[in-house]
Amino acid sequence: MLYLKELKIAFYTYLFFFGIAFLSCTKTTNQEDSQEKLIASIGTDQLTESEYRESLIHADTKEDSIAFAKKLVDDWVLETLLYQEALTKLEPQEIDVEKQVNDYKKQLINYIYETKLIENNLDTVVSYEEIQDYYNDNIDNFVLKDNIVKVNYFKIPIQSKEIGKLKRLVYSTTEKDKQQLEELCVQNAESFFLNDSLWLLLDDIKRDIPAMKGPLEYNVVRGRIIEFGDAEAYYYLRIKDVKIKNSASPLSFEKTNIKTFIVNSRKIKLIQAYKQQLLEKAKANKTFKIF
Repeated sequence: MLYLKELKIAFYTYLFFFGIAFLSCTKTTNQEDSQEKLIASIGTDQLTESEYRESLIHADTKEDSIAFAKKLVDDWVLETLLYQEALTKLEPQEIDVEKQVNDYKKQLINYIYETKLIENNLDTVVSYEEIQDYYNDNIDNFVLKDNIVKVNYFKIPIQSKEIGKLKRLVYSTTEKDKQQLEELCVQNAESFFLNDSLWLLLDDIKRDIPAMKGPLEYNVVRGRIIEFGDAEAYYYLRIKDVKIKNSASPLSFEKTNIKTFIVNSRKIKLIQAYKQQLLEKAKANKTFKIF
């Protein structure tokens, strides 16, 4: 699918630049054959007023229109000069681009149709059991590339009047105090993370804590509490769990990636199955031949 998307981008880019030169170059400067006003010409190639005006509609303001108008003519001149040079330098078979354009067109149309088929037929619901089975069957492929942690963390501006209350609440285990802690963080914290069921990259945490940006002064181990302040903020970090680089990546950390992989695999299988149905139908109807 990614390959076809790249083809789509390449195709439209190709048509834009090639079309400016090639389509306008099919006209002749013999004004006896046409009364249409010309904006520019190079030899027998010409940019007509209608082509010029059509392109100008893309400008949003008067200033943009002036700049765009000049750029349009400049681009046309450059592309036409390059086109004329190419005609004299390339071999005849290299100039014949019709097959390439047709190939791009076929691939693009197939891509658009495949996208429609996927939108209308793909089951995107992936159960936890499917994710777990895939993880267990491919456990050796899930190796951590970075250190990850589960944490409670917040960063409060040093001038905040709520720091004392936050320090008290953070050590409480009651649901009421946990809820109040989160509300105070929403109102006062520059950044915070209190969902200790999710894994985070340790490097992301370190980027937000000045003391952890260089060589670690603290042992990042389960249960460790790192608490300090500087001229700008008060920091609190409690390490709930740690997984080290090159160890097995936990299922909860890989869940989203596995789901994406399963859905993408279904896309491929859906398109392959549909193509096979078309083939079987064509065989039954004898609508194709292989010589």
